[in-house]
Amino acid sequence: MVEEGKVPLKIALETTNLSRAGYYYHPEGGVDRRKKPLDTALEALLKNLDGYECIYGYRKVTEKFVVYNHKKVYRHMKIMNMLQPRKLKKQKHKRLPIECPIESNIRWEGDLTYVYDGQRTNYLFSVVDVFDKEIIGDYYGLRCRADEAVYALEEAVKNRFGSLEPCPYFRVSMRLDQGSQYIAKKFRARAKELGVKIEYCGINCPDDKPFIECFFARYKCEEVYRNEYSGYSQAFLGWIEYKKWYNNGRIHQGLNYKTIPEFKQARGLLIQSAFLS
Repeated sequence: MVEEGKVPLKIALETTNLSRAGYYYHPEGGVDRRKKPLDTALEALLKNLDGYECIYGYRKVTEKFVVYNHKKVYRHMKIMNMLQPRKLKKQKHKRLPIECPIESNIRWEGDLTYVYDGQRTNYLFSVVDVFDKEIIGDYYGLRCRADEAVYALEEAVKNRFGSLEPCPYFRVSMRLDQGSQYIAKKFRARAKELGVKIEYCGINCPDDKPFIECFFARYKCEEVYRNEYSGYSQAFLGWIEYKKWYNNGRIHQGLNYKTIPEFKQARGLLIQSAFLS
């Protein structure tokens, strides 16, 4: 090891034909030649920090003890475990693939929204079939738990398959966000029992489930924002009437300006003619 004040390190390395990286390299468990002992004076000053002074970062501590370099202060605070913990970044999620189902009961989307009834906040859980745009499961109430999300899912399965038994003829996938209700063990376990595959959208990626987002936007514009509710009962009846009209009387641009029953009837005739031909 080159002693300080004797031979400059650069000259010693050139003489011995040794690289700087090779000189400083130390195997695991070895001695780190770059490790310097702590400055006792600075160490004492840092230990004397009291109260809210302990939350200062190394830059503010450097301003308080101007005789020291900020890099030296940072090194001492790091070794003494005095640095503030960094905020962990959220895990990045890849965008889900963009695909268009060619039949009903292939992909569903679910989500929840808030409705103010004039007195308190109501919660609406909904499940929509991406292909035919029908609301096949829902729950409207004053609670916002995994139980309500499970209820909406069970309603969707019953409306499409007649019972709560998994249908062997279809493989349904359901896109959801990462809300606490949908990532709950109870909801995931029930979805697995019903044979529904869950696909979680990325964080802040509403485009991963555009159909349910579009439905909530239409519901708010066409029903909620047009009325001033005086309580829960009126808001609930408004939802019931809107859902009935949406599923039976409203024309949809995505269905070639047909109602959902008209689209299903035309689709059935098209499939029947394809089989006959």
